[in-house]
Amino acid sequence: MNYILTVPDKRKDFLEELLKAMPFLKARPISKEKAERVNDMLDAIDELKAIEAGKRKPRSMKALLREL
Repeated sequence: MNYILTVPDKRKDFLEELLKAMPFLKARPISKEKAERVNDMLDAIDELKAIEAGKRKPRSMKALLREL
């Protein structure tokens, strides 16, 4: 099972110590840019699920092009 965690900088050292103490866990840090891309993808997936569930209306192609 995979998780994405957001940890405040002041707690980073504590979490790293905790993860090292658990040999059954594999953890590796990622860059802030990569974390931002992952969060953007997760937001997009949530938006697609909301559209499929009928909770949101999809945007038109014109609206998408105007945003770019």
